[in-house]
Amino acid sequence: MLTNYNKTMKYTAIIILFFVSNFTFGQNTHEIQTMLKGHLKKMAYYKYDSPNDDSVMIENAHFKRLLLKDLSENPSSTLTSSFSMVVKEGLLIATSDDGLFRIYSWDTQTGGTMRFYDNVFQYSSGGKVYYKTNDKDTSGIGDPLSWYSEIQTLENGGKTYYLGVYNADYSNRDKAQGIKFFTIENGVLNTDVKLAKTSEGTANELGIGYDFFSVPDNNERPFKLVVYNPDKKTITMPIVDENSKITNKLTTYKFKNGYFEEVK
Repeated sequence: MLTNYNKTMKYTAIIILFFVSNFTFGQNTHEIQTMLKGHLKKMAYYKYDSPNDDSVMIENAHFKRLLLKDLSENPSSTLTSSFSMVVKEGLLIATSDDGLFRIYSWDTQTGGTMRFYDNVFQYSSGGKVYYKTNDKDTSGIGDPLSWYSEIQTLENGGKTYYLGVYNADYSNRDKAQGIKFFTIENGVLNTDVKLAKTSEGTANELGIGYDFFSVPDNNERPFKLVVYNPDKKTITMPIVDENSKITNKLTTYKFKNGYFEEVK
């Protein structure tokens, strides 16, 4: 039988263990974020201050490997973490309004005026948290990919669709913005769900390429050109002319019968 003294000592040990465990977790989280921040700083250093393409690629690999390790070992906590230290150094995080899906993006520093990005997708399904890597080449050739600034949700037919606002930088002048569609099915993230109907058939995204210098002066960064209205279930975007310059006319897509279709 436990005496009151023994009970007190037992509960004290449990409390100490609790605080030590939480301290250790917090310390590990801080250390990981410090290292992630360091790799981003080194990537920029080897890009601009002491140019070395090989070192940029090495730091990129270290950063991605460590980020994936953190997501794998701390799935639930990373899904809600602000990663404030790393974000200040350049990591971009977009999180859905239901908190179940987020996209990590970063500039790989492998491009010039055309910026190359990489992405990691993290999502929760059935009480478990998963991640999915971007398998495309981000070494400074091919598709430069995009970074994501916002994720909104659309409920339809018992499914949740995620609308990710992406931004691409092809040069100082040539940019793109659009919305890409995602959904989670049986614990698997579908990055190619066709949720729009266009003149060319069904599509996984809607967007525009545009001349950065033609956007009316405003302080928004990023610009909000392609906009989803959750109440009206519409996506609007400006019409661009043959020179990719923004006009004051809009194209509107309305969600009906399972697809976004252009309103004529």
